[in-house]
Amino acid sequence: MILIKLEIDRRAYNSIKNFSRLVYTKAIKNRGDLPKKEEIVTLTYNGKFVAKALYNPKSVILKILTTEDEEIDYDFFYKRIFNAKIYRENILNYKNTYRWIYAEGDELPTIIFDKYNELGAMQLMSKLIEKEYLKDIVDILFELSDLETIYVKRGKKGERIRDKIFGDKNKFETVIKEGDAKFKVNVRGHKTGFFLDQRENRLYLEKFIKEGDRVLDICCYTGGFSVHAAIRGAEVVGVDLSKKALKLAEENIELNNIPKDRYEFIEGNAFEVMKEMIEDKEKFDVVILDPPAFTQTEDDIKNALRAYASLNYLGIKLAKRIFVTCSCSHHVDKEMFKRTVISSAFRAKKELIMIDYKGQAPDHPISIGNKNLEYLKCIFFYVKN
Repeated sequence: MILIKLEIDRRAYNSIKNFSRLVYTKAIKNRGDLPKKEEIVTLTYNGKFVAKALYNPKSVILKILTTEDEEIDYDFFYKRIFNAKIYRENILNYKNTYRWIYAEGDELPTIIFDKYNELGAMQLMSKLIEKEYLKDIVDILFELSDLETIYVKRGKKGERIRDKIFGDKNKFETVIKEGDAKFKVNVRGHKTGFFLDQRENRLYLEKFIKEGDRVLDICCYTGGFSVHAAIRGAEVVGVDLSKKALKLAEENIELNNIPKDRYEFIEGNAFEVMKEMIEDKEKFDVVILDPPAFTQTEDDIKNALRAYASLNYLGIKLAKRIFVTCSCSHHVDKEMFKRTVISSAFRAKKELIMIDYKGQAPDHPISIGNKNLEYLKCIFFYVKN
């Protein structure tokens, strides 16, 4: 296959040599040659090969597939998927459940793949990759594992595009273990079915839970932090806007044999629920905030920071001993988030001592040239009284 050649500038060339796997279209010297549809292109510098990249005219970013002059074929995908598996299983010692493919983190841009025991869930964000290579990718995943079903999510939220199912077309649910906790996972659920990125942080939370603690889990979703607190003897209150998520959270609590008098789930707006709790002079030994991303673009950072400031102020007011706060917004970086939390603490007139600053689980790898892959912030504080 003859690929369109695009000449990049010196800055982009140096960036690729320093392990970056993204190139902006403004770095292309012959932008008039950019294809009109999604294609794999060759990037050159001074006429010499640099990389092969995936280009989509709907984006200002080209995503590097390889810096070797190699074919994009079955062997290309096999090598990367195999290496990704070795990293998870041999280096991280993950066994049955993990994020197997993390886009550029595994040199497979536009592909996210999670393994939950015998079930797999994929988010695929390239129509070209789907059309030309999906069958190869699925065959490789089956060959290298004990998977029985692979569920492929297609298109963006709201688009009427049917998902694809490979293998057993009637199997969508399994029970995974996370330390001593158990969770139901349905691969037809939100994104890939479960938020594996918070796994290490949920396990870490258990260190700070005491028998009889009251724990408030804000934006609890399907009860990840709630379950880990409850199995350590806490009484848990979870809050979320999604009735469907709360139903699954209750199922997860029941799966772990937690008595009904030790948990409560509230459907409602987190801000309003916390304001009512403060008015009622409620207090919790541990408060956890794990909201969805408040912004998807750089243009809305100010509004996102205002939302974080408000949410953290309310959470700090309610916390007696431990305060855990998270952000999964790509565009809000570590320092920005920390400053916002500190400002909220001053406003709440509470002194916080930082215990630890954590991020996403290591099966969501961040290579040194791709800081864009780092998104999750999770800070553990001791609330000084």
